[in-house]
Amino acid sequence: MGHKTYYDVMGAAAYAGVSRPAIDYWIRKGVKDVNGKKIWLPARIVDGETQINEIDFELYLDALGYQDEESGEDESNNSEP
Repeated sequence: MGHKTYYDVMGAAAYAGVSRPAIDYWIRKGVKDVNGKKIWLPARIVDGETQINEIDFELYLDALGYQDEESGEDESNNSEP
């Protein structure tokens, strides 16, 4: 099996350009995607530490309409807090 990469909450926040409370909000309360459907950020807790799978995170950001910084397009700011 391949190696899976996980972000902690601070790493995910830095990657997405949002605050730590925004990531916590996405996990606990969810937000509406670009189609208006409410979605939650999948996460797991291991030894008291929240972990977010890299692939799940990428798919979540795509659903929110985020673009890679390298693409030169603006990111959607659907972060609530």
